[in-house]
Amino acid sequence: MNSMQIDCFLEVARCLNYNRAAEQLYTTQPVVSYQIKSLERELKVQLFLRDNRNVSLTEAGSYLYRQLDPMQKQLETIIATAQKIQNGASSVITLLVRRLADYSSLTEIIHFFSEQYPNVQVDIVTRNEISTRSLLAQNKIQLAFCYQFETIRDPAIHFLALSETYYYVLVSPRHPLAAYKALTWEDLAGEKLILADTELQKNPRLITLKELTQKKIQVRSSYTSFDSMLLNVEAGAGFTILPCSRSKRFSGLIKIPLQNVPAMPLGLAWLPENAENSVQGFIKIARLRKEKNEEENPRKHK
Repeated sequence: MNSMQIDCFLEVARCLNYNRAAEQLYTTQPVVSYQIKSLERELKVQLFLRDNRNVSLTEAGSYLYRQLDPMQKQLETIIATAQKIQNGASSVITLLVRRLADYSSLTEIIHFFSEQYPNVQVDIVTRNEISTRSLLAQNKIQLAFCYQFETIRDPAIHFLALSETYYYVLVSPRHPLAAYKALTWEDLAGEKLILADTELQKNPRLITLKELTQKKIQVRSSYTSFDSMLLNVEAGAGFTILPCSRSKRFSGLIKIPLQNVPAMPLGLAWLPENAENSVQGFIKIARLRKEKNEEENPRKHK
């Protein structure tokens, strides 16, 4: 599958007309037809239904279009950014953002940063399969907006706390725990704790396995993704515990505060050795915004 085949397929899928697609691609209708046929032979999938008057997507073609169209647009953006960097017109900071975080402080920082560094693009990524420490060490990201426990084991990583996040118990509305307004570890005795093998579930300071055993809390941790974990909680297989903002809502789940658990600092993490001028500027703005917010809201930050 080459770029010409993809371009022809996407344009025909948009226009549902071979002649019009050829015009948009500055080529001829026979070329477009050839590229579509060769793509269908290569994939062993019929992409379009054609007669003398009409063109329509097959179910398989419609699926392929939905998947490839946003990927092509993303690729175009990536190439354009790379060209700007090559020409010295722009640079990029790659910033990892955790999906459950309260973004209010971060968006404020990005706003002021973009005003002072108009030629620097902040590229947001949300991947979870690689640890934050590894991404920073490999320079795949330059900054992380994450929980402190994700980087605390590596003394080389610097961390600037911007806010605090509290822990919540998530359960199905059908689960007996759903009746509680607040919960303690003692309330969870005898229940099943569902954990996924993701970094959000690896806070060593929350509770130890020994303490869980003492409290007779059964742990199920064979789930390999965050979404799989939540689906099983929604099905009533047990409860889970997450750090997240007060405003965060989970479809199909009840969120209950977990009491007597210290708040988890949320903020920026970075490796000084990989912090170029723009990254240092971002961190400086973050410090200034934090100091300003603390001056304006002293009680909130005590």
